[in-house]
Amino acid sequence: EAWAGSPGKAFSHRELDLGARRLAGLLLLSRLPARSQAVIMAPLGAEQTIAILGALRADLSPLLLSVATTPMELQRMFDAAGACIAIGVGRCGDIEPALLMRDAAARSFNVRLVCGFGPKPPDGVAPLDAILEVDAAALPEAPARAPSEERAIAIETADGERQLLLQSDFTAAAVEIAGQARLPAEGRLVSLMMGPSLSALAAGPYLALLGGCEFLPLGLFSLSALWAGLADGKPSGVVAPAALEASLRASGIVGHANVVSLILLHKHRPDHAMATEPGGTRIVDVWPEDAGRLAAAARG
Repeated sequence: EAWAGSPGKAFSHRELDLGARRLAGLLLLSRLPARSQAVIMAPLGAEQTIAILGALRADLSPLLLSVATTPMELQRMFDAAGACIAIGVGRCGDIEPALLMRDAAARSFNVRLVCGFGPKPPDGVAPLDAILEVDAAALPEAPARAPSEERAIAIETADGERQLLLQSDFTAAAVEIAGQARLPAEGRLVSLMMGPSLSALAAGPYLALLGGCEFLPLGLFSLSALWAGLADGKPSGVVAPAALEASLRASGIVGHANVVSLILLHKHRPDHAMATEPGGTRIVDVWPEDAGRLAAAARG
């Protein structure tokens, strides 16, 4: 997409896994203490997924930041010496997360490595797109960890709230959603979500990894991009904020021949009767039940 500085594409399970293994190998070269913090500043998508999984495989603890995090908040975090690795995208609209991370790291000198996705990373930022193309055998192999050593994933939203979750929390939530959405394994999951959250990650990359389907992150909502993502006839699930339901109905996405499921993410449990769809689209509502747990229910 133009707003990201590079064209959008769908990622298979194999591509996400390979990218995560190669990133983990790069991070291991930094020889950081176990459980060091890896700050990730990227919109929901393949880059964020690779960064999370790569950090976990390198025995690091991911901290997800919204791309709307201000330079002052980012500087405060780096000055506290809590972060040793910073991973960001080159551009997201008018925001340049990798550049913000580089400048904050240069002022604090607490961050050992700043990495950036995108075609033209700033000077001083490791170019991940080029590095991840090298042969995986040239990078160290991430050590296997016992299940009891599961690493936590911290999510800090734009309003400053922080939530600490385990990877098993995301997997359990994805299983809950998968049971209602019934996505075909040969299909595609299209996500219109942007910011990091349990629901966006569980209903996006974790659901795609669980079901073995392609993952196509579109991020900022663009009807033309969404239509293009559905044009090849592949059965698809669409993940979107619940507030967009009326727009998706009006645009013909609900009931579209290729849309098997529409997964709507609510901030709170829906407290009103919701319209069903007589066509072939299965509508699934997802909402937070309590800390670290989501509920999902199909309509009709």
